[in-house]
Amino acid sequence: MIESDLWPALRHYWHPVAMAKDLREKPLAVCLLDQRLALFRLGGQLACFRDLCVHRGTPLSLGSVEGDRIVCAYHGWNYNRDGVCIRIPSLPSDRPIPEKARVDSFQCTERYGLVWVCMGEPRAAIPAFPEYDDPSFESYFIGPTTWKCSAARAMENFVDQAHFPWVHEGILGDRQHTEFIPVEVERHGEELRYTMDDRPNPMHPVKHRRVYRMHRPFTIHQRKERGESGEVEVAFYTNAPHSAHESTSFFYVLRNFKLSPGEILERYELDVKIMMQDKIIVENQRPEELPLDLSAELHLKGPDAVAIEYRRLLSEVGVS
Repeated sequence: MIESDLWPALRHYWHPVAMAKDLREKPLAVCLLDQRLALFRLGGQLACFRDLCVHRGTPLSLGSVEGDRIVCAYHGWNYNRDGVCIRIPSLPSDRPIPEKARVDSFQCTERYGLVWVCMGEPRAAIPAFPEYDDPSFESYFIGPTTWKCSAARAMENFVDQAHFPWVHEGILGDRQHTEFIPVEVERHGEELRYTMDDRPNPMHPVKHRRVYRMHRPFTIHQRKERGESGEVEVAFYTNAPHSAHESTSFFYVLRNFKLSPGEILERYELDVKIMMQDKIIVENQRPEELPLDLSAELHLKGPDAVAIEYRRLLSEVGVS
């Protein structure tokens, strides 16, 4: 089993597809699980359709929003928020509109400054991110960042601690301390949870505890807790699976302690540098799709514990 085998089952999960601020008066085209979608604000409400007019196959994202309807750019067919065609300009007013004149519509909502889409009946809620609305936290955003890799490959890289000394030497690790830090991974429904007491490193010079929650399929919530000081840094990393070979990440970093503007800029630039270092590696991994059969790649007991459990978590979707 490989990652794209899960596409039918993953239609029943919420996925981030765009920044809410990027969806304004014009339609926005996105791709999710190999399906082209069109996003709109119709009458002030979000709407998501299959990006295809049923008449002659023109993308609805090329059309225009007029009040509470989307108008196809080719022949002017009007669709309401439910995807039902309510006007065909070329027909006389006494001709009924065919019942089949409708496009597939999907559930969509706005959360954490992102537009989320579910193409089926949701089997899990949008992952929790309580710090987003907590006024004691300041944040910056990295992305959206598109990589030529699968979403699961990007996810697995985010939680792979053994690559820190090699890919991020001098930032997140050093080659004098390459031993992995043991973790115990626990399953909680749609999540994996684990903690680790991390060594100080150039980017995080204070010893800290990392608390991870991996949400199926493609979201990570991570807290870095600095002992008794109460200082916390949070990473919220979520991925849109466009196809088996392309994904886009949306990455928030928040903290409840003060840094100077210069320190914030330095941290932001380091985070961007880390992602670019990872991008070179992950885009060149083979096979491109994450193998969910644990016998397909060699795994090490200990260093690969999180990856093994994540692959099991994903593979269950395809058989449940």
